[in-house]
Amino acid sequence: MSVEENKAIVTRFNEALSAYFQTGDMSPMMSFIDPKGMISIPGMPPNVEGLAAALPMFRSALSNFQMSLSDMIGEGDLVAYRVRWTAVHSGDFMGIPGSGKTIAVTESHFERITNGKIVEHGGDWDQLGLLQQLGAIPAPA
Repeated sequence: MSVEENKAIVTRFNEALSAYFQTGDMSPMMSFIDPKGMISIPGMPPNVEGLAAALPMFRSALSNFQMSLSDMIGEGDLVAYRVRWTAVHSGDFMGIPGSGKTIAVTESHFERITNGKIVEHGGDWDQLGLLQQLGAIPAPA
């Protein structure tokens, strides 16, 4: 597949991920991932099952989820991009009760695409910034 086709797959995957927060239906998003794919999410098994286990925790804690993609770069079978999302902390998140605060988080992701499916995912996100916004860790003075 071409780099542009791979970028389109990543864009559609992220649109389906964003829609999951509204509908609770993972199937459209999961249709973009190879069932044997390596999906790295901190603290979860590095596979599709780990992703499926992590997302409900986020969905139950975050409402009014909005996401945007930027800086998408592709080379060969690899697509790198940035994500910024906002949400309202409306439910329990990792032991932190819902605060009603609007939070904003940035992420960087890398997707490897083979035969039209995501076969490898890795990324980093601003967990420290999130915890500071939730009041779990003091922000710098």
